[in-house]
Amino acid sequence: MDTSPVAKAPARGQREPGVYVFDVSDRPWQGVGKTGLAQKIVRRDDRTGHSFGFMSFDTLTRTGVHQHLGPAFSYFLAGGLTDYQGTTVAGELGINFTGSTHDAIAYQPTLSVGRMEGPVAYGPDVQHSLHAGNRHAEFDNQFPEHLPDLNIALASVTVTGTRVAGLTRRLVYDYAHTPHMRRVTQLMLLPGTTVPAHRLTALVDMYVLGGDLTLTAKDAVSHARAGDFVVMEPGTQLTFSSRYGASLLIWADGPAMWEEGPASPELYGFTSAHGDPLRFGNRAPKEMKRR
Repeated sequence: MDTSPVAKAPARGQREPGVYVFDVSDRPWQGVGKTGLAQKIVRRDDRTGHSFGFMSFDTLTRTGVHQHLGPAFSYFLAGGLTDYQGTTVAGELGINFTGSTHDAIAYQPTLSVGRMEGPVAYGPDVQHSLHAGNRHAEFDNQFPEHLPDLNIALASVTVTGTRVAGLTRRLVYDYAHTPHMRRVTQLMLLPGTTVPAHRLTALVDMYVLGGDLTLTAKDAVSHARAGDFVVMEPGTQLTFSSRYGASLLIWADGPAMWEEGPASPELYGFTSAHGDPLRFGNRAPKEMKRR
């Protein structure tokens, strides 16, 4: 029985899924109702609490006590945030799980790339709207023995090869301890590298940490560079390449399927997990096994 994920083509009359590049460098910062906090958001849904974009913190700015009602990710480009567990600093991906409850303060100017996958509950005394899907309610930390942060330094994660010449990968986080089958990965492209055609089965968010990237989906060509956000819709068939080299931080909500060649190894790390005996071996999940 074939249990491979399928990326369906759009029905007649529907818009072809695509790739969208957001250069927000010249956009004004958006206030959130509290001095010292600001954001530049490229995707926000207050119904689900999902968002993707920059978050900025001035020195001595506090977030206020809040509880995460879904996974939240912050990759720190500069500065850091401190809560009762400790400090998450530049170069680290900070992960808050569902139920994480804390207050964080910036002791220096801080910039992060935030990807929120659920709403946040604030106490009645907090009035700002830094996170999508804010809810004001009374709450307690139901799991005080669980620390609020999982901090991963990207540079400490093992680099592995891929089936694509010139492309290496770090499997940063495999969504352990969550109900989701998703991946956070860092892809590194040497100059001149081209990633062959593949089709996305789910939403993929990308932040260009460094370098340049050219993405081709159907006949549409998009260019991204360091500091740009890229949103790629489910069902998109694409290739991408770098002329001068690129480093990409990626959140993939589902695997990509190669248009040609074997299903494994998959591009974004779905055929690997931190629990594998070889750490990044080619043991495929059941839904990724070839026919």
